[in-house]
Amino acid sequence: MTKEKAAVGLGTTATITFMMDRYLEPERFIPPYPAIIRECYNPEIEIFRGYWLVSWFKKEFVAKEVIQAKRLGISPEELLNQSLKNVPEGCEGLLFQPYFTPNITMPTARGAIIGFSDAHTRIHLYRAIIEGINFALIDGMKVMEQRAGHKFQAIYLGGGGSQSDEICQITAHMFGLPVVRTQTYEATGIGCALAAFVGIGVFESYEDGVKAMVHEKDRFEPDEKIHQVYDELYTDVYKEIYGKLSPLYKRLHEIYHRE
Repeated sequence: MTKEKAAVGLGTTATITFMMDRYLEPERFIPPYPAIIRECYNPEIEIFRGYWLVSWFKKEFVAKEVIQAKRLGISPEELLNQSLKNVPEGCEGLLFQPYFTPNITMPTARGAIIGFSDAHTRIHLYRAIIEGINFALIDGMKVMEQRAGHKFQAIYLGGGGSQSDEICQITAHMFGLPVVRTQTYEATGIGCALAAFVGIGVFESYEDGVKAMVHEKDRFEPDEKIHQVYDELYTDVYKEIYGKLSPLYKRLHEIYHRE
């Protein structure tokens, strides 16, 4: 892993991280993790309710698809992901902010969905969740790029969400960068095993371990025209949502946390 490669985890908590050889806070007053390699660091930004939101959506809204998936002998998530291609990029104006659990830097934040119209279906909402998580990760990427002084050149995906070709392709379009998927979505398991093998001397270095244990399986390239749509939605709409709603989030917090 080099500083030009960002690792995105599409798990219960969605994360974006990278490795560099100097101390860098990904956000002010938020320390980076120490990397497994000496004198290196992993700045990371987390979206606490990442792909947990898919489980929430499935539980609350898709009883019909759960029954249909069982009949077809596939998982509900697989059926939902197949339907993503039926909704255009940007979900016809439906945007989702995934701050269902606030973090330290936004302690009163909440989730939000804006842009509903009579054109929208449950599948629009599902795709908006996927896109909203990515928008939040893009937000984090841009903050880290600014603080680090460099641009990322590729995204390496792991976590349960990366099992879906559709989600991987959407991610490439949204970030405007090539998205790489390795041989398993259990990327953290590979990393733990690799560190153990280096520790007991199976590999002489982490570079040797990576060559032996990490293999690029799929690559998803962005479409520039689609990326421009997402970039416009991110710059002109998504980035404005939190600032516009923040006073309302604060007031909600005051109302529901009175002493």
